Parts: sequence; C-alpha cells; structure tokens
Amino acid sequence: MSKNPKPHFLENVTDMVRKRRLIVWLVFVAITVFTFLGIPKTKFDMTIEGWFKEEDPVLVAMDEFKAQFGSNEGVYIVYKPQDGDVFSPKSLETIKGIYKDIIAEKYASDSTQLKHIVKVNTILNAQLLMADGDVLVSRQLIGDNIPETQAEIEELRKLAQTQRSFPLLFFSKDMKYGGMLIETDFGTELLEDEESSGDSEGESFEEPEELAMDELETLDELEALDELVVEDFSDAEVKKSEERVRFKHADLSELVPLMEEINAILYKPEYKEHFDYYAVGNAPLAYEQQTIASSEAGPIYLGLLLIISILLWFFVRSFSAVVWSLLIVIMSAVWTIGLAGWMEVEVTVFLMLTVMLILTIGVCDASHIFSGFLFFRNQGYDRRTSVLKVFQSTNKAIMLTALTSIIGMLACLIIPIPRIQVFGIMSAAGVAFACILTIFLLPLMLDAWAPGKDDRSKKKKLNFSSGKYVPNFSVFLQKRLNNVLLIVEKNPVGIIFFFLMVLGITIYGATMLKVDTNIANQFVEGNPYRESARIIDEKMMGSLNMEIYLDLDKANAFENPMVLKKIDELQRTLEKNYGEVVVSTSSLVEVVKKANQTLNEGRKEMYVIPDDPNVLAQTLFMFNMANPEDRRKQVSDNYSKSHISVQLYNVGSHKYMKVYERMHKDIDATISELKQQYPDTRVSITGALPMNMKFVQIIAGNGLQNIVVVLITITVVLIFVFGSPQGGLIAIIPNLIPSLLTLGLLGLTGNSVDIDILLLLPVVVGISVDDTVHFISRYKDKLKLEGGDIKAALHHTIKEVGQAATFTSLVLGLGFGVLSFSEMEGTANVGKFGSIAIFSALMCDLFLLPALIMVFKPKFQKKGEMKIEKKMVVQD
Repeated sequence: MSKNPKPHFLENVTDMVRKRRLIVWLVFVAITVFTFLGIPKTKFDMTIEGWFKEEDPVLVAMDEFKAQFGSNEGVYIVYKPQDGDVFSPKSLETIKGIYKDIIAEKYASDSTQLKHIVKVNTILNAQLLMADGDVLVSRQLIGDNIPETQAEIEELRKLAQTQRSFPLLFFSKDMKYGGMLIETDFGTELLEDEESSGDSEGESFEEPEELAMDELETLDELEALDELVVEDFSDAEVKKSEERVRFKHADLSELVPLMEEINAILYKPEYKEHFDYYAVGNAPLAYEQQTIASSEAGPIYLGLLLIISILLWFFVRSFSAVVWSLLIVIMSAVWTIGLAGWMEVEVTVFLMLTVMLILTIGVCDASHIFSGFLFFRNQGYDRRTSVLKVFQSTNKAIMLTALTSIIGMLACLIIPIPRIQVFGIMSAAGVAFACILTIFLLPLMLDAWAPGKDDRSKKKKLNFSSGKYVPNFSVFLQKRLNNVLLIVEKNPVGIIFFFLMVLGITIYGATMLKVDTNIANQFVEGNPYRESARIIDEKMMGSLNMEIYLDLDKANAFENPMVLKKIDELQRTLEKNYGEVVVSTSSLVEVVKKANQTLNEGRKEMYVIPDDPNVLAQTLFMFNMANPEDRRKQVSDNYSKSHISVQLYNVGSHKYMKVYERMHKDIDATISELKQQYPDTRVSITGALPMNMKFVQIIAGNGLQNIVVVLITITVVLIFVFGSPQGGLIAIIPNLIPSLLTLGLLGLTGNSVDIDILLLLPVVVGISVDDTVHFISRYKDKLKLEGGDIKAALHHTIKEVGQAATFTSLVLGLGFGVLSFSEMEGTANVGKFGSIAIFSALMCDLFLLPALIMVFKPKFQKKGEMKIEKKMVVQD
C-alpha cells in the first residue's frame, strides 16, 4: 500500500472532503468569488497584430510604414446606384450628401469615433492635376459643380476615364458601381507613454476656432479643413530616427463603433433608397463579426446549453445532474477567465474554444459520475455509499483524462503564435480546474442533492409523469449495450480490420490536405461581408492590399530617373505575371508620369518618367507645390523612402502561396539592381497579404505538427500509465480515428483546413481519450474481480462505461451540432466536424477497443502491480 500512495489518496479523497465539508465549501466559494471579481479585468486582444510576436519582421515592417506614411487602416465602401450610373446627378448628389454628413459629424463631438477619419476620398473630391502655364495646380474633379445635362455628364465621364488612378478606385468599368475610400489614423498612436504624443493626436482633430462648421458649405472648404488636420497629424507622428518607432495596435473592437457611425450615415433613408453598399476593411470585418456574435450568442449558445440540460435530465432523470454538471463547467470557466483577468493575460476569440473544452471535459466526467452513481444505486447501495464507491472507481480515470488533455493543450506552446499559446495555457488551466472541482466538490454537491434524494411523493409523481410520456432511455440503452459484446465476439479481427481501413483512408485524406485561410470565407455563403468582398473583387480594385516599402537610405534617391524606372518595371512585372491575384499597382511612378504629361500639353507620349534628373526633380517640386498631401503619401520629405501599393483579389492563402515566392524573387531582383548604386537599400513588405502569408506559413509548419506531437505525447503518457507499450498503443489507437477523421474528410472532399479546425482537434482528443481512459480503468478493476475473465470484464465494463460514454457522446455531439448553424464558417465547422468526431470516438470505444482487448489480451498493468497480485494469489 505504501508503494502506491497516489491511488490510495484518490480513493479516499471523498471521505477526506466529507470530514472537512465546511472548509471545502468555504474555500471553493472564496476562490470563485475572487476569480469572478477578476473577470471585469480581463483584456481581450482583438488586434490583427496579436497573431505575431512583437519582434516579428511583419510587425517591424508595418511600424516602419506607419512611421513614414501613416495608417493603412481604412474602410473601402462600394455603392451601387439604383439608376445604374455613378455619374448621374442623383448619384453624385447622394455621395455629396454622405461626404458632407461624415465631415460634419466628425467635428460635431469629441466623443465621436469619426474623429479618427483622416480623409474621405470620393469621385467628387478626387484630385485632378492641371497645368496653369508652367505651373501645376490641383483641383477637385467635380467638387460642388454637379453636372445637370447629359452632355455635361458625358464630358465628366470622359475626363474621369483619362485619369489612370480613378477607374476601379472610384468607379467600375461599366460605371454601375462607385467607390469611396475612408482613411483613418487607427494604429498610429505611439506605443511609448508620452503625454505629448497623446495630446497631439487628440488636439490634431479639434475644430479650429476660426472655422465654424455651419459656415463651411462647399467641398473645397471641407477639404481645406481636413488638410489642416492631416498636416498636424503628420508632423506629430513622423519621427526621423534610426530606432524603430512602435505603435499601439489597432484593436478591432475599437473599429466597431466607427463602422456603426458610418453606417448610421450611409443608411439614412435619403441615401439608402438610392444606394446599395458593399464594404471591406478591418472596420467592416470587425462590425460583421460582432453583429454575428451578438445575434448568435442567445440562440446558438443558449440553445447548446438547453440541449445539454435536456439530454442530461433525459438520461439521468434528475435535475441535480443538470445543475451540478453545469455548475462545475461554469465555475471552471469563471476560474479560468477570472484568473486571466487578475494576471492581466490578454484573451482572444479562442476563448470560446476554451469554454467548449471545459464544457466537454466537465460534462464527460460528470456523466461518468452520475452514470456510475445510478449503477451503484441500482445495485442496492444507499445514496451515501453509492457516492463513495463511484468516486473511488472513477477518480483515477478523471485524473488521468485531465492529465492527458492538459498535456495535449500545452503542446500548443510549440506553435510560435502568442494567441495560440495563450489558448493552450488557458485551456490546460480550465481542464485542471474542472478536474479539481469534479474530484473535490462534486461529492459534496451529491451529498446535498443527488438523484434519488427527492421526496418520495414528488419522486413518484415525477417518475409517473416522465415514465408515461418519456421512455427510460437507460433501460433501452442497456439492452442495446448487451448486444455490443456479442457483435464484437463474432469477429473481433474483422472489426479491427474495418477500423484500420477507415484509419488508413483518413490518413490518405490527410495527406491531400491543404492549409488555406480566406478573410471573407470565415463567413458562410450569402453573408454580407463575404458578398461585399466578392463584388469588390469582381467590379472594383480588390479587397486586399500589399505595401512594398522601399528605403534607399540616401536623400533625393527617388529623384533619380533610374530608380523610378526600376520601380516602374517591377510594377509592370507584378501586373503582367500575376494578373490572377494582382488587380493594380500604384506608386510615385504614376504621379511623376501624370505630372510630366500634364506639363507637356497632356500628350499621351509624355506619360513617361523624364530621363533628365533635373527635369524629374523640377516635376516633383511642382507636384509638391500643387498637392503636398498626396506627395507625402508617396515619398518622404527627403525623397529617400517610398512605397508601392499593390491591390489584390481575395483568393485565399493557398493560391497566394503559389505566387508569393515568385513575387518575392522579382522584388529581390529589383532591389539587387538598386543596391548597385544604393548599397544600403532595404525593402519590407507589409499589409493584409504578407500578414496572412506569414500566418499560413506558421500554421502549415506547426499546426499539423502540433497534432502529431499531442498524439505522441499522449501515447507516451498512456504507455506509462498502463504499464506497457502494448497497453499504451491499444489505448491510443481508438483515439487516432476521431482525431484524424476530420482532417481526412477535409482532404478527401477537397476542402482546406483552417485555424478553427486545427484547434478543434485537441478538443476531440480530449473527448476520445476521456472515454478511453474511463473504459480501460474500469476494465482493469473488473478484470481483477472476474479473476482474469476477459469476456466477463468487458461485459460489465461496456454496460457501465458504455452507458456513460453514450450519454456524453449524445449530449456533446448534439450540443456541438448546434454550432453548425452559425454564420461564422469556423464555428460552423467546429460544430459539424466536432459532432462527427465525437460519434466516431464512441464507435471506437464501444467496438474497436473491446476487439483489440479480445485479440491482444493486454494486462494494462505495471510489473510491480503484477507481482503484488501474484503474491496475493499465493497467500490465498
């Protein structure tokens, strides 16, 4: 006995907590209150940058870009006029009203989120370069001069089409769709705790006293006010320093109020009656995510709890089973989230999966407890003794399942993504808390209120009514479980062969798997954001972007014709060779060409980069005088830094991966040529595409590897626990099929795997291992009682554990199935594939595991345990 103290402790823990029930209750209540108070302190990291470590090159590149050119966080809104013409007087008047309302609301209150808007770009205020003698001037394309006659409209249409940067940005090729780009300053607040930077940002958006909003009527006046703001903002934010300038990450939750205020203007009756809208960008994305979360939180997640509650009552026929099971889950979740709040750990959207794992483990263990409790009650034991015996027989299994699940979740630490690492740690903590509460608190809960403790008259009445209208499922199930072993006995080898064939097919399917993430496809078909991305890809400039940031580290380098020509060549290469993903490119090159053409009587052949450096410098000087704001967006003040903007289709990361490497080679080739004259030239790529590519590379390289590590680690643990490689392998084989079935089905059907599916797999492993460990632990005990009779031990084990495993699988399988109705593709996949994996795990535990035991006859014992048993037999 002294050589094996751990089982002794677990078997006697129920008596220990009963003797100190008051202290135990007080301790658990105190911990719950303490952690509950920490929940309001919980910080949610909804930033895109949160996917990467702070020193990741992707974030460094983004900070460099922001330090020089400001935020790239904007909202692109495409509108479709009812009359089918973006240049009709009605369409122009409507967009003019929207523009004026946004600017007016921006300055109406200090609390408005519209104050973060830097500029609103529309077809009305699109800048048109004109020549006034030898001087360049910039004016608005339309301004307040809305055309009235058809001749004026056609003249305006032709003029707009001559501007190479206008098509696809402000209007589609067929003129049936228009575009409006709203630039913001999100993500440009300095990370350093400097009062001056904070003040400058706030002050830069205050309405100048000399300009009263009610006196500003024309678009020129409104534009002038915004230019004052932009200039102040630029001076405050741009630092000429060799050190990296760090910025606070733009939280997606901060973008939701901005989109709400923009929508409040867009959907005014006078505007909505003429326009249909399609918006992309992080603000519309965050808004759609929150809208879905708000609308689904009630129906889906409350529906999930309702189904679980109904099924628990249906199986156990006691409300105590429902209340105590859910209370264990709720307390575990409160402890996990509250502790994260007190420790100032930033949680993410994966918190839902953590709660689902806690729900899974909590309900699984509670179901085994209640099923065993009813089993002992049916054997004639009183309530108190039944509670003691069920915990004596299941505590070790509960501890082992928790240990394997914790190890599985901690394997997430090998993925170098902070959010996934936090998910792994929080999930491991949640499983540990559920285990502690089940072992130490649930016995006291059952002492207070357990099935069979109700008043006899009430119980009789309840049983009468429920028995009359609701059949006793446990009786029905026991009859079916009696047939399971008969089926296995007939052909255990055939059953093993069948399941191994399924395993082989799933492994083959997994080899065909591809990792793919698509920003728009995180929503189901027909979702507004997904539809917006499709329309903008088909009709306008594409819904994704990439910025190629160039630092030649020498003043006036971008006044060198050779430099601009090399950039021009790179742009044409990107547009020509990667047309399946690249919509268009733009840079200082287009500005120079247009300015040169304008200064040369608008002749088409003059849309070129001047060969003479002096002419080029003079052209840039005149453009800066005409439109300093647009010049600052293209090149630094000393002409040493610039960038190329690349507009892209949203085609998914798998397709981008095929061309991204080739694009890199073309970019590197251009940089190599520039380094011949500017040896310190640096290039970095930032924007939505590079961040997505880096994310996919990490997931592809580590995500599937994580699953393999989890399975190997759990196998080693099971080998140690069950005393032999044979026992460990037999225990893990039934868990391979549920774990790999999801990947295999995705691969065989040609679908891709995303982060939600990869993080679902540890949850599936937790469910399947939970039932397997309970099965083997009970089988070991029954094998001893039956004197080594394998069939008798399996018969009793299937009746006891099989019932609990079926209960939990039905409860969790149907509960997960509710998630499949979500509008979020990832959540829906978790529901669909989670249910499939849960039910396949049940089949493996009921049929494959008994077949393996019958064929290979493992002892599931360590050598020390076998020697002790032999001595006991000799003594007898």
